Parts: sequence; C-alpha cells; structure tokens
Amino acid sequence: LLKKMSRPEGRGSLRMAIPPQDKGSIVIDIGKVYTKCGMSGEPAPRHIIKSQVTVKPYGQVEDIWNPKYVNREELYLLLCRFMQDIYLKHLMVNAKDHRVVVVESLLCPTHFRNTLARVLFNHLNVPYATFVPSHLLCLFTIGRQSALVVDVGCSETTILPVYEGIPVVTAWQSTSYAAEAVQNSVKTLLLERAVVKSSETGQDKPVGAMKVDEVIEASIEDIIARTCFVRPQSVVPRKMPPDVHYPLNSKFTLVMDGHTRDHAADVLFEDSGDDQPLPICILEALLKSPVDTRRELSENIIVVGGITALPGFKYRLKQELETLVKDKCQKYCSSLEALAFRFHEPPAHANTVAWLGGSIFGSSEVAVLERAVTRDTFRELAQLPDWTSCDPEQREQLRAVPTRKLLPAAPSSSLMKQTVVWKPLAR
Repeated sequence: LLKKMSRPEGRGSLRMAIPPQDKGSIVIDIGKVYTKCGMSGEPAPRHIIKSQVTVKPYGQVEDIWNPKYVNREELYLLLCRFMQDIYLKHLMVNAKDHRVVVVESLLCPTHFRNTLARVLFNHLNVPYATFVPSHLLCLFTIGRQSALVVDVGCSETTILPVYEGIPVVTAWQSTSYAAEAVQNSVKTLLLERAVVKSSETGQDKPVGAMKVDEVIEASIEDIIARTCFVRPQSVVPRKMPPDVHYPLNSKFTLVMDGHTRDHAADVLFEDSGDDQPLPICILEALLKSPVDTRRELSENIIVVGGITALPGFKYRLKQELETLVKDKCQKYCSSLEALAFRFHEPPAHANTVAWLGGSIFGSSEVAVLERAVTRDTFRELAQLPDWTSCDPEQREQLRAVPTRKLLPAAPSSSLMKQTVVWKPLAR
C-alpha cells in the first residue's frame, strides 16, 4: 500500500476511493422539559434548551409536548418554529447539508414522530433522517450489547432490558415516580420546615407566610441539584446534615434544614401505595426477562436522567435491590437472590447519555447506509414505518418501496452509485 501511495497512480486511485468530506449529522434529543442538540462526533451537546416555543405576536410560551396539541396541523406549526430555532438560532447550519439523528422515546406517540418527520422532510428539506430509541443509544456509550436501562425522566421512569441489541419489550416497566415526584416532595418539605430570611429586616418567617412561591417554583431544579442528596439505607440513627442557605434573590434567602436535604429523594424508593417504587420496577423487569439473560442484565445496569446525578443515588438503589432479593418474604428471593447488581458509569452527564449515544451512532456508517429514511421514501409513504406494526398491508408497502439512491450531504459520483434499502431498526 505504501508503494502504491508513493506512485502518482497509487495516490490517484486512493484519492478516488475516499469519499468526500462528510459534514456530519445533527443529533436532536427532544425531551419533555429540555432538548439537547449538537453535531455528531462531539462529546456533549452544543445547546440544552427548553422544549418550548414563543408564539407570536403576543409572546406566549407553549410546550411542544402539551397534550392539547393533538391536532397535527397545530403541532406541525409549533414544531416548524421550534426546529427553525434549533437550526438557525442555535446550531446555525443549513438543514439541507446534514443528515439528522432523532433520539426518541421507545413509546413516543405516533402522531408526534410523524409530524416531526413532516417538519424535517417537507419544511426543512432534510435529505435523510434516522429515528433511534434512546434506550438503545445508551448502550453505545459503554460499548455493550446487553444492559438494563433505567431512564428516570421528568414525569415517569421507564426500565427496559436490552439483550444483544434487542429490547425485551415484554419486560418493560414504568412508574410515575420520577423527577416531578422528587420536586413535589421537596416543595412539600419546604412548606413544612423551611424558613425565609429577609436581608432588610433580618427576620425569619416560614415559607408559607412569604410570597416567594413563584420564586421557589422557578428555582426548584437548581435548589435540588445544589443542596439535596440521597441518604443511604440504614437502621441506625444518623447525624442530621447541617442547614444550608440558598439565596432566592437580593432580598430573601431560603434556609433549608438537614431533614429536607436528607429525605428529598425518598419518594423514589419507598412504597407509598400510589405506584411501584423504582427498586420494585427494576426487579419486576428482571423477573419478566428470560432466565438465561438475568445475570448479564443485572450486572450491566445503566441509570440515566438528570435526577440520578444526585450524590448517593446509585448506592441507595443498590442497597434497596440487595435488601429486596434477600428478603424471604418477597417473591424475588427464590428467583433473583443469586444475582449481583453492578452499575455502569457512562462517559457523560446523566442527562446527556442518550444524546452522546446518538452522537456516536450519527458518526458511524450504519446511520448513513442502513437506517436512514430518505425524503423520497417518506413522501411516498406519508408516514414513518413503525416497527410495532403487524399490519401485513403496511409490510407489503414497505417491501414495494423501490431502492433509492442515498444522496450524501455533498453530492459525489462515488457515493451516488450505492443503492440502499431502508431497514427498520430492531428495538
């Protein structure tokens, strides 16, 4: 090879074999509260923005996940403005020059993903896009094909076993105990125990007596991230942590006691009767998984989500799991007692793990040659192929779609000769 490169004809043939420089993929992870966006191949998203749109002319702020936007046309207009802001205001790139990797939830509503595809293909003229489940992308960050993915989101927590790259959907579990439950718990504790200190008068008054509810509501995420932690499971009385002072504004300072900081995340682990706690859901997912996969799944657990970044979260979760499987009164003792629970540490912050997996996936050849949906294919089918569909007519429609030439971001004679058939991603 070195001899060929040393000769002019060798250099010319090698240059012809190398495809033109690819401009990469746009990776977008649209969450319920925050949206992460950036370029493939980068270790972190360039921007983390609110999943909201400012509607003109009155400047009203609307959430794109608002359930009132069931009408596809209303949602289409909202997503058009939202995606325009991402491309033109934040990333400042031309949508026609980049392929797109959309990090989606495994249970994303069909009308939302089809409407988002309409915006990408019809409004922004994206050449091709790939829709990938977030649970699968988390495995790209640790280089494993099998793991138990625990996604603690804003309004719900989902647990999905993935074995050899195939999601075990029959073992999927969910619970309403998530970040919102922790926030509501902290708000309740603050109203009961916290005080607000005024810098003008120097007096301490309960939170309920002061008009700071809106300020606390706007800062509750930052309050939890800066002051709270997850206490370990212990029957021995522990020394209470010290109080902390959190400045709300130039006039008032919030004084949080140690009990509030210590018990902020207890709602995720304790059974209050409303829903199953997080440890029970994990064990139920393992119990519903095939017997020969349980050991590998329990030894490869990935916990993602912003609230899981609290200090002591994984340690407390491991304690709860070990206690439940050793309890003779629980049904998990006979089936899961021999399992060991180990947690991975992905090379990213807890709330950007799925986006990092999309960044790795977007920079690979698989995203371009095998998994992409082209603009012509979408316009011919008028909807995204759904992997959960068992309708034989839809399968025949997919098979009847002719092979398309997958045009790269920069047209090239070498890549235009390749014909690629779209294959649905196994989840």
